[in-house]
Formats: sequence, C-alpha cells, structure tokens
Amino acid sequence: MSYLSRRHGPEAMARRLWQRKNHIPWFRTRGWGTVYLLQSRSEPDLFKVGFTQRKTNTRRNELKGLVDGGLRIVFTVSMPHAYVTEQRTLKGLAGRWFGCRDRRGTEWFILRRRETMDDIAARILRTAIEVRFEARLKFSWGGGSKIRTFATKQLS
Repeated sequence: MSYLSRRHGPEAMARRLWQRKNHIPWFRTRGWGTVYLLQSRSEPDLFKVGFTQRKTNTRRNELKGLVDGGLRIVFTVSMPHAYVTEQRTLKGLAGRWFGCRDRRGTEWFILRRRETMDDIAARILRTAIEVRFEARLKFSWGGGSKIRTFATKQLS
C-alpha cells in the first residue's frame, strides 16, 4: 500500500471522521445535550441509546411509532460534550461480546443474558465521567458545568 493511499484512502477518511465525532477540542466547551436510555414497554430487552438537544419527552414521542407499546425513559445524562459521550457509549455497546444490535438501526440494542438496564445506565454514566475528565484536562469543561442525571425509580 502506498503512502498516499494510506493517508487519503477510504479507511483514512473514515478514521478522521470518527475522530472528529469523538474529539473534545482544546479550550472550547461544546453545547449542552442529553444522552438518553429508552426501553421498550412491549419488549423489555430492547433499548435505545441516543442524543438530543431538545426535551427527551419530545424525542421519545417521535420514536413511539418504531416500537409497539411505546417507550419508557429509563436514564438520562445532561452535560456539555453529550454527543461525544453518546458516540463513545454506542461504540462500547457495539463492541460487547454477544451484544446484539436490533434491526431498527445502530442505536438500538438487545440486552444480553444476565445484563440489566442498570448495567447500561452505569455504562453511560461511566462514559460521561470519562468525558468530563478528558474535557477538564483540555480546559473544555465550563466553570459551572455539571453532569446532571435522571433515573426512574425502578430500573430493572
């Protein structure tokens, strides 16, 4: 493989695009957003992890038609750099052993055996804390910024 094809080929373009989506810039705080975890009421093993800058209820109502029985908001994290948090969480979920994606798209998954919604919510929160740590190191975390979470009383 030549030097030019390594730098300018399709793999290099995909790598640069992925780095841009998962990149926290130096000295700049990105806008706030929310990473949400939705669970299907009719299929309890089916869940979706996504990102929105609007109200989570509005986003849930838009997705209502994809699942019979509607969706339930299980967990949300509101913070700066939420899109980076969502992208890193999705990459981790897609890389799980025996983790299944659902036919509805890249943000829909099926719980593995012995996995609970608590585990998925903990994974999202852990990723949010890692993103906050990295943003603080790069001076990209605002002075009064916090990670704000919401969880339903019964996660399982």
